[in-house]
Amino acid sequence: MILCGGLQSGGTTLVSWTFLQRRDTNGVLDMPNSIIHASFDRVSEPIVWVKMTIGAFRWLDVYDTYRDLGWDPEPLLVVRDVRYAFCSLMKKDYGINGLTAEDPPLRLRMRRALMDWELFRRNDWPILAFEEFVREPRRVLARTCEKLRVPFDEGMLEWSKRRSDITYDLTEGNKTFANTSSAARSLEEGLSAERKTLSLEKLPASELQWLEETFHEYNAFHGYPLSVEAPKTSAPAVMGSPTYEATLRHWYDEERRRLYAENQQLRDGLAQARQAVARAS
Repeated sequence: MILCGGLQSGGTTLVSWTFLQRRDTNGVLDMPNSIIHASFDRVSEPIVWVKMTIGAFRWLDVYDTYRDLGWDPEPLLVVRDVRYAFCSLMKKDYGINGLTAEDPPLRLRMRRALMDWELFRRNDWPILAFEEFVREPRRVLARTCEKLRVPFDEGMLEWSKRRSDITYDLTEGNKTFANTSSAARSLEEGLSAERKTLSLEKLPASELQWLEETFHEYNAFHGYPLSVEAPKTSAPAVMGSPTYEATLRHWYDEERRRLYAENQQLRDGLAQARQAVARAS
């Protein structure tokens, strides 16, 4: 098993799709953020691939869970400039700045990713920088395969597999991938959408400052700018506090209460109707 993790909105699904093009590999294209996928009995290839994003769980949480289940996962971490990942995540429907296990605060997700990065650095485990992958895909993939002790496979560049060939395609919520990369016929074609100018215009100044202070060592190690000029934007200078009301769990709780009240009204109405029938008879 190869267990690949990375930031939400960090390019991990594209990396996952690329590795799943290997002839000797199949598995999970994109594990749901708040659910650990634990059954791999449908994979017949020698290598089981699992890609998860760091949010509800750390990479280490999933790694330890798979070890408990008898696997010995090979580690791989995908990194990206966190400023752009954070800004992109804010725009996604799953980028909820919440207060629940499924929708944790955005800063907490970033801290978890940083802790996993520190773990990888201490152990000298393979790290793939997404920006470098976009610039020099073959070289980065060949180097990563060498670190993972698997042969390079030209299929990673040619993309002959389709989504129906992936054993566990769990990417219903990843609209960006579904609309672009999954329809491409090669890695070069799939990367074309990634070679565009990124913007931080929606990133509040408070979050930009926090990210640059918190990820200083991370940025220095990967050659990312230690600071960037704050964008001229209409976004608020300070990001709002995480809230429970914005989360999916809040919606489900409200829906449960509504359905319970509706059910009780129907029960009361049925009881009254039965009483009326009884009186009439």
